[in-house]
Amino acid sequence: MLTLSHTLDRCLRNADGTYLDQQGLQTLSTYVQTYQTRLDAYQQLRDRSSEMIHQALKKLAQAHPELIQQHGQRCLYDMTEVVRYIALSVLRDDETFFKEQMMSWLDTILMAHKRHSHCSTAYRYLQESIHANLSPTASALIAPYLDGVILALQSHA
Repeated sequence: MLTLSHTLDRCLRNADGTYLDQQGLQTLSTYVQTYQTRLDAYQQLRDRSSEMIHQALKKLAQAHPELIQQHGQRCLYDMTEVVRYIALSVLRDDETFFKEQMMSWLDTILMAHKRHSHCSTAYRYLQESIHANLSPTASALIAPYLDGVILALQSHA
């Protein structure tokens, strides 16, 4: 089981029995130097995610009220899980963790419900809410994860 991130794990495994090379030291140094920034983004997401998800779903309800009436609780649950995994992945600085732990689950769930285009719209609204409510630095760290979710959803729509 990985304790930090896939990148650090690979770096440390490559150094097994030897000292870290310059690239390994740089990877570790970057991880440590960016920790406070990633922690701040994590805390902002943790503290404001519920509010931002509700904003996104409220906006989606304006365009598709029947969808939210029928599937609102499921949307809320799914988006909450996605945001929680984004927060963990940002903290870990590990996109691979997010892809392995979340994206295959999300894709399977949404394929079963055939709601890709609506979900894509909901995640765009969430991205707008995050951009408006979090610091620019936190928003920039989170954006690639949401971009990946939206791109995956659009590829099935």
